[in-house]
Amino acid sequence: MPNTSPEKKEFRSLVLGLKALNSSWSASQISTFLRQSENPPLLKSRQLLTKVKRTLTRNTIDDRQRPGRPITISTPIFQQQVKTSMRLKRGASIKNVTANLNKNGTRCSTYTVYKAARKLKLKWFKTRKSQKLSYQNKIDRVDCAKRLRSKFGVSRNAKNWKWDRVVNTDFSGVFTLQPFQNKRNDGIWAEENESIPSSLINAPTDKFKKGIIFWGAISSNGLIPVDAPISLTKWLHEKQYHVKKNKKMYLTGDLYSKFLIEEAAPAIYEVLENSGATPIFQDEKDNKHRTTLIKNTVADLFDERIDPKTGDAKFADIWPIEKVWGAIKEKVRGQEFDGEVDLEEQVAVYWRTFTAEKCRQMMEKIPKQLKLVIDKNGEQIFND
Repeated sequence: MPNTSPEKKEFRSLVLGLKALNSSWSASQISTFLRQSENPPLLKSRQLLTKVKRTLTRNTIDDRQRPGRPITISTPIFQQQVKTSMRLKRGASIKNVTANLNKNGTRCSTYTVYKAARKLKLKWFKTRKSQKLSYQNKIDRVDCAKRLRSKFGVSRNAKNWKWDRVVNTDFSGVFTLQPFQNKRNDGIWAEENESIPSSLINAPTDKFKKGIIFWGAISSNGLIPVDAPISLTKWLHEKQYHVKKNKKMYLTGDLYSKFLIEEAAPAIYEVLENSGATPIFQDEKDNKHRTTLIKNTVADLFDERIDPKTGDAKFADIWPIEKVWGAIKEKVRGQEFDGEVDLEEQVAVYWRTFTAEKCRQMMEKIPKQLKLVIDKNGEQIFND
């Protein structure tokens, strides 16, 4: 793309204008006229005559098309355009920025934009997923945050401090055995009409990715269970003796009640028995957790419980167990496992990195996090 300076264009336009007004004038006469004007060009007579002759020969104010590689547009001005279009902007991928620049009159390629971004030392950061909050969600979050701080205390010295007794529980979500694959990147380079072996051109994949769902909890005494989270998937398989083989089994209210009795409660009391603290049970806000059966089961197992309506008004950014699962998932991201045992062992390794002291600090931060929710009118809290 030509990059003609305004001064050059102005000079050429003046020469062509004089020739249009005085068609009989020669290059020498136009040169003489320019030298005798009020603002003569700062050129010697011979240089001025040469420039006038060139302009008349080409008969255009634009630069002559030159052979070879085009002049780069990665100028400071272009780099500033790229920076303005990309820096701290959502959806500012290389392709999108290139398309917008071309749409606005700056001709460029994706490679040029990429090189400019590298020269500007701009770095790509993957966005983190966070829960979506409606206006009502934000109101509920503020209301619940106030009630929790009032009931369980705002500092360790408070008379009503109970956060050291709270047991925050949750399921992990699916840990897959195989990493996520972008199928658009699946392909084979080959010559035209070349025969590609079937073992290469065919990419076997599972229709449904296999994985494991875990259950775990956190308290001021450490993670529960201590050594590794409980595999809910394995527990459900053990309960399949009365169900058809290979039939998918769901965690119904009845099964969740059995799970609390057989697995969750014993694990909680095993960790808290040495401290002498009476556990205050908390679980996620789910329809099955609010049924009469589950309420009665929890009441039989624990003396006190944080009511789901109060304890989880979309508090994924507040409850520490969510942060534990998020950290472990980040650690195993991209890894491929030989089987369920291999995955369970790897998750257990990262599980044990959360010491009792670290867990205590995470639980004691809850009142401060709730205060931030109140101060921000229910907006999401991010840990930068």
